[in-house]
Amino acid sequence: MAITTISELRSSVKAGARSNLYKVTLPSGALGGVEDDFGFLCKAAQLPGSTLGVIDIPFMAGRRYKLAGDRTFADWTTTILADQNQKIRQALEDLQREYSPTDYNSSVGKTRNGSVETDFNDIIVEQLDTLGNSIYKFTLVNCWPSDISTIDLSYDSTDTLEEFTVTWSYDYFVFDENP
Repeated sequence: MAITTISELRSSVKAGARSNLYKVTLPSGALGGVEDDFGFLCKAAQLPGSTLGVIDIPFMAGRRYKLAGDRTFADWTTTILADQNQKIRQALEDLQREYSPTDYNSSVGKTRNGSVETDFNDIIVEQLDTLGNSIYKFTLVNCWPSDISTIDLSYDSTDTLEEFTVTWSYDYFVFDENP
């Protein structure tokens, strides 16, 4: 059914989904006690994306029959406002060191093959309505910070806060239809 009037459009869109109404939640203890700060200082994030591969099956006369292939999940990126003491950045770097120590003489590190117990964390990303209620919720399973960006320093930067991006790798996400 096509929308033909403004009132039908208004009824369909309602208040609309707002890109600035979201919440990112890390589990308690994931970042050594700064999880709430992370949630407040997470300046930008995305609802996660995925790609469904295609399997081409050759058929008669050069035609192709297409089947749905494997689903892949792109890395997920957050932009974080740096707090004055760099607590969040330090906690993220500490977490990275747990997975792969910076001391190359050490062979201790968390791995996915079970040689050392893993405790990768799940992260929840929620889209909120104008009243703060969750309307769209994803859980990213087995997240870990694969990349922590640089922080640019400059005398030219005034009236701004430092920020940095964190790229997270994860296994897959779960969509909660009724948050």
